[in-house]
Amino acid sequence: MRTWLRRLAMLILIAILVLLGWLLWDLYHPTSLPAAGVKVPIRLGSSVDISIRELQRKGLLSSPWLFRLLWQIDGRPPLQAGLYLFRGRVDMTDVLGTLRAGRTQPLNFTIVPGMNLAQVYQRLQNAPYLARTDIPPAEQLPELLGAMAATQENAEGCLLPQSYRYVPGEPALTILRQSARAMQQTLQKLWPKRAGDLPLSSPYQALILASIVQREGAPQAQQQRIAAVFLNRLRAGMPLQSDPTVIYALGKAYDGHLKPTQMQVQSPYNTYLHGGLPPTPIAMPSEQALQAVLHPAPGDDLYFIAKDNEYHYSKGFTEHQQQIQRYLQSGTKNDG
Repeated sequence: MRTWLRRLAMLILIAILVLLGWLLWDLYHPTSLPAAGVKVPIRLGSSVDISIRELQRKGLLSSPWLFRLLWQIDGRPPLQAGLYLFRGRVDMTDVLGTLRAGRTQPLNFTIVPGMNLAQVYQRLQNAPYLARTDIPPAEQLPELLGAMAATQENAEGCLLPQSYRYVPGEPALTILRQSARAMQQTLQKLWPKRAGDLPLSSPYQALILASIVQREGAPQAQQQRIAAVFLNRLRAGMPLQSDPTVIYALGKAYDGHLKPTQMQVQSPYNTYLHGGLPPTPIAMPSEQALQAVLHPAPGDDLYFIAKDNEYHYSKGFTEHQQQIQRYLQSGTKNDG
């Protein structure tokens, strides 16, 4: 009887050792990954079970239950949301350590200076891993973006161009609100320090003009002087006569070339037909364009022309016509 019990105890011990060895081998045996690595999105708000299933689906966990046990023994740490890239040979402890530390790959949503709202919406639709189910219709956006946008007829111009970090599953509306808050803070910072005697009555008017300066496409070195031209026109009661405002008014009808008949498009955005500023911005201006409007170059210029990277300014119409003949007899022109 004793011999049988000893044998049974020995068999149980061997079984335990074999099981323990198998568990340790499974736990620490690395998985060889493809040369390019494996990307795993852990989405914002995902449960541990959902995260484990995603890791298993990507081939990183041979024993999901063992990974869960390891996670429990480790104190149930939060598995940080993010996009993770695993390379080389990885075991379960590596996976848990990476998720616990949040060593993620950056995901950035970038609003480029000069983008309009429709283009931002299109970029949101194409942003990888972003939750897009909460994107409101454009006409409902102003009331969702804070005080500055809420009082306007649309949210054009109210988003600050820059890059915004996000994690998989982040609501798109969160990025829109973050960028609107950044624009409002930028205006609140810049407006009190503006130059004196500007023909602008509010930060929003500065935003409108900055969007026009931005869409003129001039390099930063020219933006202050272009802003001065438009400000001088406002002081003189002259129409701004900016082609980008006509392009904005045309919308999808614009095919890359402004036709003479299109210059007569009936729209409050057509600054050839209507004096003063258009009703809203026409794009998202950068902080540099805002600075240019609020601190324009000195001078009395009322016109400018551009060819390639050269800009020429004039104070009167006769001089402006002479410069057109001199510099723009051939090629594409941009004049204001």
